[in-house]
Amino acid sequence: MKRTRSRWHEGWDAGGSRPSRRSGARASFLLGAAALALTVSGCTSSIDSFAPVTDRGHDNLWLLNLSFILITAVMLLVFGVLGYSIVRFRNRTPSEREGNSRLEIFWTATPALLLVVLFILSVRTMNTITTGHDAGDVVTIKAVGNQWWWAFDYPDLGVTTANELHVPTDRPVRIELESTDVIHSFWVPQLGWKLDMIPGRTNVMNFTVDTPGTFDGACAEFCGAQHAWMRLKVIASPGDQFAAWSSQQAAAASTPSDLVTKDGESTFLRESCAACHTVRGTAAQGKVGPDLTHFGSRETIGAGVLQNTPANLEAWLRDPQAYKPGIVMPGFDRLSDEQIRALVEYLEGLT
Repeated sequence: MKRTRSRWHEGWDAGGSRPSRRSGARASFLLGAAALALTVSGCTSSIDSFAPVTDRGHDNLWLLNLSFILITAVMLLVFGVLGYSIVRFRNRTPSEREGNSRLEIFWTATPALLLVVLFILSVRTMNTITTGHDAGDVVTIKAVGNQWWWAFDYPDLGVTTANELHVPTDRPVRIELESTDVIHSFWVPQLGWKLDMIPGRTNVMNFTVDTPGTFDGACAEFCGAQHAWMRLKVIASPGDQFAAWSSQQAAAASTPSDLVTKDGESTFLRESCAACHTVRGTAAQGKVGPDLTHFGSRETIGAGVLQNTPANLEAWLRDPQAYKPGIVMPGFDRLSDEQIRALVEYLEGLT
């Protein structure tokens, strides 16, 4: 039987044992271009580790910059002396004298001294980061990692939300990090550092945000099939705006005002939605999935997998497994189009 010769096989030599150099170079170029394209396509978010917006993040960046400067200075010094020696003494015969005590002491003591300095500064920075703020005006938030979404509870404000963390600017924030299942890692680069969320343990982050804005984050510890779609947003706003947001979020769910949204609420309470989700002010008190009391005010669905629009929500309700395989939530394609649309109207109205 005659074999079909593909373009891949054309790159192999006559013996069929290995690719030609030209073909190998072309394949390497294509792989490199593909990797670059994937890298560039992933750089459209607001993630920037070198632009911290917290006091503790600035401490971390200062230590990083100092370390880089010192390491670069040592590298330039070593390369400079090496280059000078090669040029200056290139025609000299080896000397009978072995070693130079002063030079040996210098190049041994200098790196040791720099390491001691960096060690002291690192310990000081670590102590600063782990030290809490003075009690009083601190906003305390309990953050819980789940497969694969985030729960945020503000015990002093009576607010519970999911996947979008709201914090005030110029006011101390304390985040208590926990996990209900596996190890997750809370990472918002512009906060300054990451911290693990470990089942049965509470880790704490303390910081003060100095710049308002929206900052992207993600789970930085592989936690299962949908680890890559465990995203979050931190929304920092001035004190008055944060107070308005927390007051609105502490209120019960909006009451349906028309027949369509009333039908949507009935469907929500009748189906398994109410067994998994909470909507404060209704009979829905489930704890398996995110609190949906103010779902309509959120920007995304499924911890960042889709933008929160009516069309996306309808597609999500029909078949969430198509967008986030492996999650606990079932699809509702058994419902009629009218029931799905009423459910969408109800959920989007929870603002």
